[in-house]
Formats: sequence, C-alpha cells, structure tokens
Amino acid sequence: MSDFLTNKNVPETGFTEAELAFIQKHSDEDVTRLILKSGQFKDLDVKKLAAQILSRQKASKKLPEWASIEKLIFPPSLSVEQSSSEATAKYKSSLIKGKTLIDITGGMGVDSFYLSKNFEKTHYFEQQEEVAKTAEYNFGLLSARNIEVHNADSIEGIEKNNMQANWIYADPARRDANKQKVVLLSDCAPDVKFHLPELFKHAPNILLKTSPLLDIDLAVQELKLVREVHVIGYEQECKELLFNINETYNDEFLIKARVINTAGETIHELDFSRNQERDAVIEFSEPISYLYEPHPAILKAGAFKYLCTAFEVKKLAAHSHLYTSKNLVSDFPGRTFEVTAVCKPDAKGIGQFVPDNKANLTIRNFPAKIDDLRKKWRLKEGGDIYLFATTLFNQKRAVVVTKKL
Repeated sequence: MSDFLTNKNVPETGFTEAELAFIQKHSDEDVTRLILKSGQFKDLDVKKLAAQILSRQKASKKLPEWASIEKLIFPPSLSVEQSSSEATAKYKSSLIKGKTLIDITGGMGVDSFYLSKNFEKTHYFEQQEEVAKTAEYNFGLLSARNIEVHNADSIEGIEKNNMQANWIYADPARRDANKQKVVLLSDCAPDVKFHLPELFKHAPNILLKTSPLLDIDLAVQELKLVREVHVIGYEQECKELLFNINETYNDEFLIKARVINTAGETIHELDFSRNQERDAVIEFSEPISYLYEPHPAILKAGAFKYLCTAFEVKKLAAHSHLYTSKNLVSDFPGRTFEVTAVCKPDAKGIGQFVPDNKANLTIRNFPAKIDDLRKKWRLKEGGDIYLFATTLFNQKRAVVVTKKL
C-alpha cells in the first residue's frame, strides 16, 4: 500500500478545470510575457501556471508520452531538464527485468515508470514529500498500478522492511548542498559505492546511472563488481553512463556503447573490453574517400583503436580521432562524410574549395580555436561544406574538405 493512502494530512494534488484550460490555451506562449499580463487573469495564480507551462514546453520533446497527458503535473523546469528523457528511460527498461525492482532515487519518476513495465512490482522511494506525492498522482494518470510510492529514506526503508528484489536502480543526486554540480560517486547522494554491501543484502543486481563526465575506469575500480558499462548517446551527445553491478561478478567488464533514437532503440552499437582496445592493431592513412567522426558516446567509451578493428577503417593520426576508408562503411557509429579535397590550413588553400566563404568547421587535434580560425580564414558558419582542421599521422596539419552523407 502506498504511504500516502493512509496519510490524511497530504493535500490533494492537481489542477482545477479552469487552470488546465489556461495551461492548454497558453501552452506555446513566452512565459515571461505571460506573467507580465497576469493582471488580466484575476482568479488564477499565473506565476504558478506559467511555471507549469514552461516545464511542459521543456518536456514536449524530451518526454512526449508524459507531455501528451493534460492533467499530468511537471516539476520545475530545471528538474525536467535534469531528468532522464523518454528515449534513455526506454533504453534502460530494455536492460533489466524481473519480479521486483526497487528505485532508491525516485525523483520525478520517469525511470521508475519505464523500468516498471518489465517488473511485477516496483518500489519507488523519494524523501521529498511534495515530489513523492506528485509522482504518485502522475503514476495514477499513467496507469502504472504496479508502482508503490514510499515517502522515506530509501536506504533506511529497505533495511527496516527487509525488502527483497531482483534489481535495485539508483540515479544519485549530482548536486551538493550549494546546488553545485558534482561528478564523483562519493560526492553524490546517496553514495552507492559506500552503501553497496548493504544494498546487496536486498538485491543481487544494481543498475547505477551516473554523469557522462564520470571517469569510467576509476568508477569500475571503486565499484569493483561491474559486469557492464553502458555508454548512452542520444542525438549528438553522450547522455549518461549505466553501470550493471552484480554481487558475484569478478571478471573483466564489457563496455557497451550505444547510440539510440527517440524510441530508445539502438541505431549504432559497439561492444568491447579494455583488453580488446589495448590489443587492437591500427593503421594510419591520409584521408581517402570517406571521413568518419565518431559519436561522442563512442569517444567517451574509449574505443579509439578498436574502431579500426570493428569497422575496418584507418585513423588519420593517433590523437586526432578521425577515421577514413576507401569504401563506405554504412554502419559506422557517428557522422559520415565524403572527402572532396585535402588542402593546406590557410585562407588561400581553403578558398578554392569554399567559393562563398561559408562552411561548417570542426577542429580535431589542431592547435587553434574555431572562432580564431573563422576570423583568420574569413569563414561564415553554415552551408553544405564541412571542414575538418586536423593533424595527420605524419604531423602535417591539414584541412579535410567534405560533404555530409
């Protein structure tokens, strides 16, 4: 039974019909301008409703399923920005399943909701009463009847009730007491590394979500029992790291780099171990017919050499992280370009291939800043031409002129 069902002191959650109508009517408006017009709406708390409108605007792309439900309540926009997206939450739900799940860091409830689809029972823990109350209300609207909400400290709660589960999910808060961002596991709350022995009394498996900035190898060294590390790329960013931790695992961990689409489905993938990366044989080459720029998630995973083995491509230089091939590699995990020329890194050399001085510029292992190069080479942003200023394996600096496929 939910902790709230027997608590008569918890106020009712939700919006009135008039408030819902206001939110829908002004859903696309600039909220700052809306607040300035608040005097026109005397019976409504326009500031509160504007905050909800802003959160919904943020959620429309990130959480389309949730945003489609008119009565669903969103937290402040910053919380929406910091939450998992629908895409990454759906991907996580494809990784684990079982009878019982315990989410020890409930929050907004996005991950709990999607993970719960593969479990008979999900226990959601959240210490902030208002956050937990809102999540319970939203779960009802989402027909997630297998989620039980607990407004309590999760570590104390699972210990006190001796809860048992197949999996524990954790997404520790990554802001300190001063609301500054933190990255290290020991700086997050709860400190999963510290609580691991206790958590393993209640579940043999733990799925831990962390900042994409976390050092993977350092984290594995600290956590020790890591079976897999999932490096998740969505759109053009590395979004999150997932550590699959098992109480009895004592072997080399596998890195699973994934680029996903809006449905949470994998569109590019690469599995490898640190030993495979270390032992991979690479061949260097000047740019040939095609140029490849790995997705940021692939680079975060550390597959700098193994890409050559997995996709039969050659590297431009040891530290440039650009790849090339004669024949098109259609499933390369990143952006693909057709090489049209290689020229000297100066305005004269570039000018003959960029007649209108308009091109997209990227630097890879090149000793300059993009803005400085744009001024020096008199380049405007945009167009169909993509320039890569880089250093080749023979230490020669060059600009690779390409068009995107």
